[in-house]
Amino acid sequence: MKRVNYHEELEKEKEKLNRLGEEALKNGIPLTQDEAFMAQNRKVDALVVKVIKEKERNRKKQRER
Repeated sequence: MKRVNYHEELEKEKEKLNRLGEEALKNGIPLTQDEAFMAQNRKVDALVVKVIKEKERNRKKQRER
């Protein structure tokens, strides 16, 4: 099973989110009304949860040793 580096993926997705946000603001679209921005925001949120869970698992493994 390939281990996914959620940190790298998160950074890439955050960069995309920032670009979408800048584009929406430049076009005068409120962020909450921009569907592409909101979809990307949900994707970033999901990755943040995965990173937090991964950190918790790693801490638990360290304590068990």
